[in-house]
Amino acid sequence: MADELKLKILSPERRILEEAKVEEVTLTGTEGQIQILPGHAAMIGVLETGPFHYRASGNEGVWGVISTGFFEVKDDELTILAETLELKSEIDVHRAKKAQQLAEETLKAADLDESQFKKYQLKLQRSLVRQHLIGHK
Repeated sequence: MADELKLKILSPERRILEEAKVEEVTLTGTEGQIQILPGHAAMIGVLETGPFHYRASGNEGVWGVISTGFFEVKDDELTILAETLELKSEIDVHRAKKAQQLAEETLKAADLDESQFKKYQLKLQRSLVRQHLIGHK
């Protein structure tokens, strides 16, 4: 069994990592949080909006927020394809609070169709996860 995973994280806007060697990765999937370690069984899963974390050897780790996507684990390689992804260091608290306020106000409107409602639900969820990750409520 290998003692490292090869990690690749991609989004439509950028490539965060390619072939990084890490010891563990924690993601939020449709079934809740999942931790992937070297030797993990092959699987494909759906990502939900939530925090993620990865740690390389001797490193405290990197935290961020993923907003939906997919992941695949195969032969000690983990590929993450995320709709959006922000590292903790990139999160703007003021912007996240404004996004929360706008989403909450919009969700109160009685004239939203189902797709608009889902869109603003996701915006609210992302803003709350961002704030939680950086320690602001």
